[in-house]
Amino acid sequence: MMELTTALLFTCLIAFIIYLIAGRDVRKLPPGPYGLPFVGYIPFMSSSPYLDLQKLAKKYGSVFRLRLGTQNTIVLSDYQATKAAFFQDAFMGRPPANPFDLSKETLETGAFNELPWKEQRRFSLHMLRDLGFAKTRMEEHLKEEIHDLLEHLEEFGGKPIVLKPHLAPSMSNNIATLVFGERLNYDHPVRRMLDKGLSESAAAAGQVAWELFFPFLASVVKLFGFSGAAKIAKTQKETRDYIMKQIDQHEQTLDENNIRDYIDGYLLEIRKRNDKAFCKPVLQDMVGAFFGAGSETVRLTLDWLTLTMASFPHVQEKVVAEIETVIGRNRTPCWKDHTDMPYTEATIMELMRWRTIIPINVLRYTLADTELNGYFIPKECYVVANLWDIHHNPEYWGRDAEEFRVERFLTDDGKQVKKSEYFIPFSIGKRQCPGESFAKIEVFLYFVSILQKFKISLSPGTKPDFDGVLGIGLCPKPHELCLTKRN
Repeated sequence: MMELTTALLFTCLIAFIIYLIAGRDVRKLPPGPYGLPFVGYIPFMSSSPYLDLQKLAKKYGSVFRLRLGTQNTIVLSDYQATKAAFFQDAFMGRPPANPFDLSKETLETGAFNELPWKEQRRFSLHMLRDLGFAKTRMEEHLKEEIHDLLEHLEEFGGKPIVLKPHLAPSMSNNIATLVFGERLNYDHPVRRMLDKGLSESAAAAGQVAWELFFPFLASVVKLFGFSGAAKIAKTQKETRDYIMKQIDQHEQTLDENNIRDYIDGYLLEIRKRNDKAFCKPVLQDMVGAFFGAGSETVRLTLDWLTLTMASFPHVQEKVVAEIETVIGRNRTPCWKDHTDMPYTEATIMELMRWRTIIPINVLRYTLADTELNGYFIPKECYVVANLWDIHHNPEYWGRDAEEFRVERFLTDDGKQVKKSEYFIPFSIGKRQCPGESFAKIEVFLYFVSILQKFKISLSPGTKPDFDGVLGIGLCPKPHELCLTKRN
């Protein structure tokens, strides 16, 4: 028994020495904690990894390295390092391991994970502009959707409600209009199916983080259907089938002189190009990505905004006063109003900073050896930018960076919005969110329209809780609000 114990201890010691040696390089690597063999630093991470990484940055600096599971990971914790990295092609990759099902064609062509993403992004931005993205055409769709939501919320007569199940269908319908060319009624079975897929995928996404850092083990458990990725694939099957059905129907009715939506535009691009990265399976994945990213993040922003207005009634009163001055009680808000509403704009921006919806940038993957801040960054490293740390850095925002203070985004006279280069809720660089313009319009119109019609207050006897739960984004804990119609 003693010999067996000695042998085990000796084996562990050898494994640990190999682990340390394997993580070294003759070139200067970023500093960082060691962690444990095989699992790395994961056992020391909490359910709020953005706060854990913020603490580590204070010890190791703005660029540091740690091992998460079996993956070498580079962490960026300040604006300068993040900007320098995310404008390099070497940092444009996505990890090969992905919790969401992607088609064989998407994986083989690198349409999502590698440099061919540039062409997908370039086409998508061009297509969205042609569709009236961020212009009058899409704004009219948004107003129609908001009108339905307000009527729906009015039915509750000011009783306490959880807003999430009412906001989510409205958000997804905006994306449906963009990609499918049609909106669906609240009680439409397809709409319920799409919302169910979004909700279940968002919930499951928070459970699959470990799989990204143990790709071999993840592939084994997925094979037997036990993994979180397998659960997501199951919940997404109906959505993916519906998307492909829509693609086939669009293909049969495609009119090159009348592009109805994103799917039409992409199908026409397939005909024009001789490029394997532009095909129907990649289109299916693109539409799925639009649905997930475009619906959930805007919904989370509005969920936080309404909770914050209920918790800071003096801020709500100032926003409402500005609405009444610029728009009044009866006219429907429009996007051009935002230029005359600096306090409202600053309120939205401060919320996006204070409760950063995507606190840790979506994982990147280095496609080549490179350098950053004098450090050698090897190929095939995971890279995370801690946007939470950037948005709460006292050097950028002052000693009250942890507080919600609208005035930090206003000039001294309060008449203009004061912009900051350190404000990057949509990330930065070559993979910056392509839907930023649309998201800003969406959030502004929903926020202003809700406050124009309703006074928002906390449910009687409750206190606000601003500690978020991390899933696809930072989600507020379940809470009830009272939306009382204004006289």
